[in-house]
Amino acid sequence: MSQLKNVEARILQCLQNKFLARYVSLPNQNKIWTVTVSPELRDRTPLVMVHGFGGGVGLWILNMDSLSARRTLHTFDLLGFGRSSRPAFPRDPEGAEDEFVTSIETWRETMGIPSMILLGHSLGGFLATSYSIKYPDRVKHLILVDPWGFPLRPTDPSQIRAPPTWVKAVASVLGRSNPLAVLRVAGPWAWSPLLDPIPAAHPAPVARRGQDQSLQPSPQWQASSCPSQTPRLHHLVAVSKPWPSLVQRFRPDFKRKFADFFDDDTISEYIYHCNAQNPSGETAFKTMMESFGWARRPMLERIHLIQKEMPITMIYGANTWIDTSTGKKVKLQRPDSYVRDMEIEGASHHVYADQPHIFNAVVEEICDSVD
Repeated sequence: MSQLKNVEARILQCLQNKFLARYVSLPNQNKIWTVTVSPELRDRTPLVMVHGFGGGVGLWILNMDSLSARRTLHTFDLLGFGRSSRPAFPRDPEGAEDEFVTSIETWRETMGIPSMILLGHSLGGFLATSYSIKYPDRVKHLILVDPWGFPLRPTDPSQIRAPPTWVKAVASVLGRSNPLAVLRVAGPWAWSPLLDPIPAAHPAPVARRGQDQSLQPSPQWQASSCPSQTPRLHHLVAVSKPWPSLVQRFRPDFKRKFADFFDDDTISEYIYHCNAQNPSGETAFKTMMESFGWARRPMLERIHLIQKEMPITMIYGANTWIDTSTGKKVKLQRPDSYVRDMEIEGASHHVYADQPHIFNAVVEEICDSVD
């Protein structure tokens, strides 16, 4: 966990707006790792962002400053993922899903958020929809970004869109183990770190842009600038490692997506450490899925349960492996409700990172329509 903490610190130091990061303790003793950006902007409905499978708060780094310019933004590591608690989940699909949704609602109550604009990506979109069905009064606008788990699995194999190589690789181990077991089995060979950890003796952080002590980053965070703004951080020592990186081999696109901020393997390292720990959320995900691309309880069968007054926007990458026809099917099921579906050109499944400027502009427009 300490390695995840260190690499996340390198990511979050790129934030320009005030931010607060801490554990939010739930009544059942679980803890949800939470990052709040622009906490001083209390006049508008906050935006809450829910990451996808195997992700964490750090993957929103291309979006957090822009989307918190005029309102508070909250993001958190889902229960069982990232730095949040990793409990044992129920072993039935409905029970596992309900555990996720209940943790989100308990987190909201503990945070004191009366209502929110709720955005979810991939698995996060599935859970955000489930949450909106159960707690409709808490959501002012539901934004689904390349949501996983909506369509029913086609009976005709020719109707199944071919997934990318990394999805096939993950799916190949599903019958024997949890989706990310290959990373834990590979151990240090899965991630080849290029930089030694930040020495603990580095000076403590200072308040940013006049932020008071209550809004300062956690003590272990460094006050150095974002790596993209300096040739190389002087307190990091480059070292050569011979180990290959499974993350980089299967997902070389992630390094390119975040190249404006990081010219090294920071993001690959972050993804590895998010998923190299004891399985919890991924075990729940396996319980909820039927093969990698479909849910055992498809959301299209339940989308009509969302109150008709709730507006929904569905954002897809034009080149995604997710079935983009889902948006049109949701429209058909909600003829008397606001449902907008759109595709962003030049983006695949990770729309927020493939085309962050366009994505941010779209989400800002949606948020401004709320208040």
